[in-house]
Amino acid sequence: MSSSASSLLHSASSGYLDLRPNQGPVGIDVEITGQVTIPDQDQSCSISSPTNGAIITADACAVNGGGSSSGNFTGSFTVGNVPPGQYVIEVTACAGNNGCTPSNGDWVQAIFVTQGNANQCCKPDIEINGGAVPGFTVQVFGSGFSLSDNSCSLSGPPVSSVISCQISGGSLTGLFVVANVPGGYYQVAATGSPTGDSASTNVGVSGQTAAGIPGFPTEAIVLGLLLGLVFIILIRRNARTTRAKRR
Repeated sequence: MSSSASSLLHSASSGYLDLRPNQGPVGIDVEITGQVTIPDQDQSCSISSPTNGAIITADACAVNGGGSSSGNFTGSFTVGNVPPGQYVIEVTACAGNNGCTPSNGDWVQAIFVTQGNANQCCKPDIEINGGAVPGFTVQVFGSGFSLSDNSCSLSGPPVSSVISCQISGGSLTGLFVVANVPGGYYQVAATGSPTGDSASTNVGVSGQTAAGIPGFPTEAIVLGLLLGLVFIILIRRNARTTRAKRR
């Protein structure tokens, strides 16, 4: 399916813009052909959207013949991560090779309709197992991210430093060091790139750490000292009993 002069919104000349296809999901590649006619002046063209520029990614556009009197152009773009709906797609042609200013001079428009995400199986989601202690390392697991994502990031108040974040096939794994924040619940977010899809979850951070030993619970230190003291008392008591028997 394609759009043609019948879906034309604007033309500074007798040109037209054809999108193939003119509807589809996020991540789909769209080919463009058309014509803008300022004879012997147009040497380059640019693709844009006055509705939402995020819909245009990985775009390329060329005027056939680099100044052809016919003004024919070809190109393509990949539909970016935008909500379903109608978006105006614009091709602007101009002289020179430094890019064209949208809606200026020789330009044509057509409508593209987005229909969700072809590369996403479901809604992104992440989880963090258990609570977190300042200074400790916490692991993050995620699923439902776009199949187009090849890198990721972790963020939020409890994220001191990110050790790793990997994403593939819509699944995410990450490690981060818990920041020295007051005890309580905080939001941690994971974001996939290049689509920008994200998910977040709350994590409980312990408010107690051992001084000089980052992330080590005070209760554990106290318990260890008590057990050590009991052990020493038992050893001394056993030594006294042994000496008494020898006498």
